[in-house]
Amino acid sequence: MRLVINNLLLTLLLVCFANVATAEETSFARQHLPFGISIEIPSHWNVLSRSDQKNIAAAGDAMLEDAGIEGPSGKKESLLVVKALPEPAGAIIRVSAIRPPEFTQAELASLTESDLIELRKEMAAKLKKLEASGGPKILEVYPLRVEKMNNYLIFVMSYTKRSTKESSLWLVTQYKIPTSNRLVEVTLSHRQSDSIVWKPILGRVKRSLRF
Repeated sequence: MRLVINNLLLTLLLVCFANVATAEETSFARQHLPFGISIEIPSHWNVLSRSDQKNIAAAGDAMLEDAGIEGPSGKKESLLVVKALPEPAGAIIRVSAIRPPEFTQAELASLTESDLIELRKEMAAKLKKLEASGGPKILEVYPLRVEKMNNYLIFVMSYTKRSTKESSLWLVTQYKIPTSNRLVEVTLSHRQSDSIVWKPILGRVKRSLRF
């Protein structure tokens, strides 16, 4: 009987340690970025170096130029790019800031449903131009919306694309938050076939945003 009890206790201890290890592996760490922006990301994901971020930004600028699309009117600075592990990454987090902001809180508040419909058409046309210049295939641009976060209005745009490197379908959601002196831009992307894994993680990341 004592041997049975000891075995049961050992099993419980092993389960407890396994749970602790899992919690540590999936824990989140807060990243403190310039301009008072911070966000929590999975601590085991890959944070890209400044050089890698600059390369991605330069590639984006080149694609816009090739497609004949004007970039942001202000200075855009990449603050954070994070890729899920293991490779190939199934989710990506990007945080940028644009100074001065391209629009204001008051302008967001004044948007009507018809305004959002027209803006959706314009954005879909720009994405199709990028596609024609070698960008990813855009499958659908979803209705634009305005949400509220931390007492700020945020402009939300979502679309699905097919990666140029693989046949996987990705959902991309971009959040644009105009503050008094800059536009905070957060882009959350994930492979839809693994949505059951990535969606709750990226939901936690979004809720953790502070600015």
